[in-house]
Amino acid sequence: MTYNNKLATGYSTIICNNGSCSIESTVDILGIEIDFTGTASITPTLPEGWIMQGNKSKMLLIGLQGVAIKNQELFTYKGTIKLKKVLVSNKEAKLIRCHIENVNPTWRNQHWDTSIEADTWDNFKSNVKKGKVTKTKYNLPDYGLPKVDKTKIKKTKRRKPTSTSGGSSGGY
Repeated sequence: MTYNNKLATGYSTIICNNGSCSIESTVDILGIEIDFTGTASITPTLPEGWIMQGNKSKMLLIGLQGVAIKNQELFTYKGTIKLKKVLVSNKEAKLIRCHIENVNPTWRNQHWDTSIEADTWDNFKSNVKKGKVTKTKYNLPDYGLPKVDKTKIKKTKRRKPTSTSGGSSGGY
């Protein structure tokens, strides 16, 4: 999203908790950009006139035809999601302040005697493969946009940058 770089008056709070993500605002909102981490299946719950597009780490939520929101559930999710950065714009395409609340519950203190289960834990072997996997599934409605045929996409090789040796060029 392209934004005017001046902050507008008003503020918003985006809250993700227990499978639901919503926004509360003191002003009308027409655009939201969300950078996130996690693996989740996401289903938009936006009002008519709003669209959501995204990939594995970013979502764009855009109000079309001037349909603004203030207090609205944005989407539901199954899995884990953590919001990293959120940009919110008003009707004039000016940024407004946005506070992020990732309220997903976490364990803080665990009190049990591990000596009882020591033999179980001593024999524990992890079968987890090392590596980093992220996958996000979007359940978006069909907007009637043309589909991309992956077989017709031309693959091009990147050109290697040419290195220049010292000295001047052109024989001067």
